[in-house]
Amino acid sequence: MQKVFIQRFAYFIPTEAQPKPDVSFVPMLTRRRLSNLSRMAVYASHKISKDDSGNPLPPCKITFASQYGEITQQLKIAEILIDTGKVSPSHFSSSVFNTPVANATILEKNTAGYSAIYGGKEAFRHGLSDCLAAMEIEPDLDRSFIFAEELIPETYAPIAKVPYPNVVCAMALRLTKDESRADKRYKGFDLNLALANLGFLQANFNTASEEALAYINSIVLQCS
Repeated sequence: MQKVFIQRFAYFIPTEAQPKPDVSFVPMLTRRRLSNLSRMAVYASHKISKDDSGNPLPPCKITFASQYGEITQQLKIAEILIDTGKVSPSHFSSSVFNTPVANATILEKNTAGYSAIYGGKEAFRHGLSDCLAAMEIEPDLDRSFIFAEELIPETYAPIAKVPYPNVVCAMALRLTKDESRADKRYKGFDLNLALANLGFLQANFNTASEEALAYINSIVLQCS
């Protein structure tokens, strides 16, 4: 198996000082319509779509993954449906699972294509595995992986049966098999080995975002 390298890496973990990512690069009318999940996905995707000098990189295919997707938007639709018996087309279009990656590709004018992976609790591992497998089929092409998870509505917490508040984060990787395009800071990081280690530790994770956070930390700690 040919080695895969990290060309670009970005992540967002909300803090008290910065609860939401800075998406001021998005036009205001579009920005107002973005959910928290889409904001995080758009932010992370934007960060890996440019080189260190700020120049756009060539568009590439994307694998997007999430455990709950646009769950807050889905709850809003359910509440409106109960109250009025109707569903707004605009509300529906902003609640589908692939909304975050669709927003990212539209804003970046990326027509290379994407896939959206729903893998439940294993969404992070399955999504990254899908991305790496696709690179085996198309070894000459770069590919991006985006994972994002927002805070699930407290209404759903008893149903989800996971610790609440759940881990919230977003991560994006632009991957390549061309070592000359790899970021020198991450050349020593073995993506497949780190992914396999998550599999061994899966009993320790309650959600896909906990796995994502562990993966983010492994890259940061190993490459700092």
